[in-house]
Amino acid sequence: MFNRFKLEEGSAPLLLIWFMLLVAAFAIERADLMAGLNILPYVLTIAILTGFVLARSTFMDGTIHLMSIVYGLAAIVLLVGDADLPLRERILDLVNRQLDWVDKAVSDGTGRDGLIFVMHTSVVFWVLGYTAAWYTFRHPRVWRVVLPTGLVLLSVVYYYFGPEPLAVYLAIYFLLSMIYIARTYLIDQEKNWRADTIRFDTGIRFTFFRASMLIAVVALAVAFSLPALPASAAVGNAFSDVNTPWQRFQNEWTRMYSSLRSYGVETNDAYSSTLVLGGPRSVGNTVIMDVFVEEELPNVYWQGAVFDQYQDGRWQVVRGTRTLHYPDDGPINVPVSQMREEVDQLFVNYVPNAGTLYAAPEVIASDRQIFVEGGADASGRTLVSSVYSRFVLRQNEMYQMRSRISVADADSLRRASRSYPDWVRSSYLQLPDSITPQTLALAEELTAPYDNPFDKAIAVRNYLREAIAYNDQIQAPPPGVDPVHYVLFDSPEGYCNYYASAMVVMLRSQGIPARMVAGYAQGKFDPERKMYRVIASNAHTWVEVYFPVYGWIQFEPTAALPLDSRPEGGSGGDGFGGSENDGSLGGFRDAPAEIDDILIPPERDIPAEGGVETTVVEVEPALYVQFWYALGAIGMAAAAFATVRLADKYNRRVEMDVDRSYARLGSWAKWLHVRFRPVHTPYERAEMLAAAIPDGRQPILNLTREFVVRRFARQEQRIGHFNPLIEWKSLRPLLLRQTIYHYLPRRFRPKSRTDS
Repeated sequence: MFNRFKLEEGSAPLLLIWFMLLVAAFAIERADLMAGLNILPYVLTIAILTGFVLARSTFMDGTIHLMSIVYGLAAIVLLVGDADLPLRERILDLVNRQLDWVDKAVSDGTGRDGLIFVMHTSVVFWVLGYTAAWYTFRHPRVWRVVLPTGLVLLSVVYYYFGPEPLAVYLAIYFLLSMIYIARTYLIDQEKNWRADTIRFDTGIRFTFFRASMLIAVVALAVAFSLPALPASAAVGNAFSDVNTPWQRFQNEWTRMYSSLRSYGVETNDAYSSTLVLGGPRSVGNTVIMDVFVEEELPNVYWQGAVFDQYQDGRWQVVRGTRTLHYPDDGPINVPVSQMREEVDQLFVNYVPNAGTLYAAPEVIASDRQIFVEGGADASGRTLVSSVYSRFVLRQNEMYQMRSRISVADADSLRRASRSYPDWVRSSYLQLPDSITPQTLALAEELTAPYDNPFDKAIAVRNYLREAIAYNDQIQAPPPGVDPVHYVLFDSPEGYCNYYASAMVVMLRSQGIPARMVAGYAQGKFDPERKMYRVIASNAHTWVEVYFPVYGWIQFEPTAALPLDSRPEGGSGGDGFGGSENDGSLGGFRDAPAEIDDILIPPERDIPAEGGVETTVVEVEPALYVQFWYALGAIGMAAAAFATVRLADKYNRRVEMDVDRSYARLGSWAKWLHVRFRPVHTPYERAEMLAAAIPDGRQPILNLTREFVVRRFARQEQRIGHFNPLIEWKSLRPLLLRQTIYHYLPRRFRPKSRTDS
């Protein structure tokens, strides 16, 4: 019985598949996506051994697969389950966890049980280990061994943004795979040689090993020398049409395995934690995003970052706590504000590797897993400063946001209380010592006639819009001069950063809480598609003033943008098509049906609209596309030439061998749907194939006759100077032509003798 488990081909195939899967398991373990993945090497080792034993057994295939499922479940229960629980409770615990995960999957919930990912990954590696052994020792299929594990490893390496060099594992796997393929091919050839009583030197194994290693090293060197696909704009655009289904899959994956560790990646966000009042800005027209809304919104902004502290001409974001928020957690628990209406927005991002999620103020929900950055008020409600996607945003990726936009009217804001909460006074009345007496005196002079913060803010806003000329090409203020003083008294011209800074500083000096907010102005509205197109030149900073009960209210001091006047009556404004927030959170609306027609290449520029300033450096491809086009064309030509040469060499080697040449006739017969049966003799098969290709009758008979003589005749009867290449030279074009005719629709087939 034990003879069935003897490895006639040696232990190399078994060791190779074990090493290959260990590489993938160690890569996932090093990625540190989840605690508990250190059991994967044990799972796959047991799976490979089980698959080997079952593959060499005498059981029927179906029985073996059923046994593998039972053994796999038992192994996973023992390795994954809680070791402190008795076996029965351990099984019930895993079953209940799985049922709860399925329930969340079908009900659009969020899977947060980390053990589920460990269990599912263990199942995947059990299947990989078992099938690798099965397709090595039972039904040899080399690509069914190499490709599945390779795809799993490749997906982990591609979407991993952590510090570990996982690409090394992919390279090692590729080397092992090449050795496995070469060794498997050689084992198959050795079996054929032994069956044909052909003597061969066992040293050929080392030759194959050396050749496979050389090919693998050369392939890796070429692969690492090529530019990354995202560097090519043409490649990125080619994939944009097929990204949406894959993005949906990614979103579902992150929803159901939300407990996975997420690693940061360098992002192309427009705003960092610091904003300096410096010199000229460069204006770009790159498309940043499209924003779909139910109806046009009056003077809306797309908020990205909130700057709190001002010191020495530099604004700083005060980093608060960062919390992870899931979509099914409901709305963010923000402070309650009156006279606000909910607005849903669908964003299409065109910036590669973006992290910031933009939205109209104030954000209360998203359809993505998000990091909410900010503090908390005295009652524990979240004070949102910025919102970031937990997972990096790709080009053409979509996300939805829900905001509560203020519709408070001017009369209501005038009557607002001046009793500010402690968190407002501590953060939004800060002023540095560098503020000059002239700045303070001007603020006092402008606000003195008014008895409420709203009219004081309007007075400062109107003064700045009239007194400062818009210019985004100004020089930086001289050293030692406060930029706010400089723009108010020395050189009264600037762009949005200077307008907003001056207004915030002057209001704070009068005891009015204010802050500077950065993001984008609304962009150009398309009424037919109900969409705002936002470009880089729409980047903007503005002012928000705090009013008790009503929250943060926006003001626009920059002269280049329209005035954001509020209605005077007590009706609360004209509304935004929503209803006042009641704490509930319904589902987001579906994406417009024409969204695929709207997506544009991220590199495309459109003309700037007016004189809106930019506060970002335009994102452009870092590589010269034409150079890579030329290099790619040369590479493709070289690859095509090499492929033709290798194919010709391979064909000559096959066709010169009489046995393989005859076998190739059988392969062509399958393409032409000529069905051979085991009872057919070689000459009967030749006649059947010749009937399908009358012009090739003589070469087919010649090749068949040579095969019969070589296989069945005595040595002295064999023909000594037969050259199959001559027969194939005339036969191959006929076979190709007839095969093409066979698969063409009948109305497109040219007339031939076989059709008549």
